[in-house]
Amino acid sequence: MKINTKLSALCIAATLMSVAQAAAAAPAVTAPAEATQPGIASPAASAPAKVPAPPASASVTTPAPAQAPSVPAASPPAPAAAAGSAKAATPVAPSAPAPRPSASVAPAAAPSAPSTAKPSRPQQPSTSGPAAAAATSVKPTQLDKLNHESAIPLVLEAQSRYLYAISGGSTVGESFQWNGKSYRYLSEDIGTKTKLISYLTQAYTKQASEQFVGKFFVEINGKLAQLDADGGNLLEFNRATAKMVTMTPVKRSYLLTVPYPAGTKQANEKITVNFEKVGSYWKISSAPHVIF
Repeated sequence: MKINTKLSALCIAATLMSVAQAAAAAPAVTAPAEATQPGIASPAASAPAKVPAPPASASVTTPAPAQAPSVPAASPPAPAAAAGSAKAATPVAPSAPAPRPSASVAPAAAPSAPSTAKPSRPQQPSTSGPAAAAATSVKPTQLDKLNHESAIPLVLEAQSRYLYAISGGSTVGESFQWNGKSYRYLSEDIGTKTKLISYLTQAYTKQASEQFVGKFFVEINGKLAQLDADGGNLLEFNRATAKMVTMTPVKRSYLLTVPYPAGTKQANEKITVNFEKVGSYWKISSAPHVIF
């Protein structure tokens, strides 16, 4: 009986020791299982603890944690394998630089808008454009610089005003007989001496304008009239060239070479035109009928 009691005591002690050993060993076995389970059940919870992914690449690398379940959770080395697989998965994260180049391309496109705006300014003022624009923008009746080129537009303006006056204005006025000759009144806009002189002095000096009016117009009852006839010639002053003959600060003379129409086969005419500076602007000091 004593032997049996001792044996049973030894068995109970051995059993307790084995249970204690088993109990001590159990946490070592179960702890990894609990560590791996969250990696399988909730990849989002394990990813921040084991693999801190960059915030910028989170949207790109979300599929990467799906590779973690390939590690079995039952074996104890699973945590190391899971960690290794997680570390192996992290190289996949560098795929995030793929969107970064695309993001850097977007800002690069923005400067292209200003770059197109800048050339617009150099194109707008071309080399020849401003010179031509400056030449045509000066009114012939406000010419402050006279040379062989700007003299021609002033001559053409003077010719236009001469032809308008010599033809009676905008409309042919009432005709009448006076001293045995047929006369007609000028249109209302130039129908008086004051109006006609004011119209002519836009291109001529006052002396040249009065000389022309005194020779070709008569004043009857305060209204201007002229012989019922038309004047003019075939010379093409728009194709004329000018050469300066004399020059002072306020007076100049140019020799104009004026051609006839090509079909007439006549030699060019040489006409001297005098200019005088009145105030700030140049005027023609030759009487209109002397030139045209």
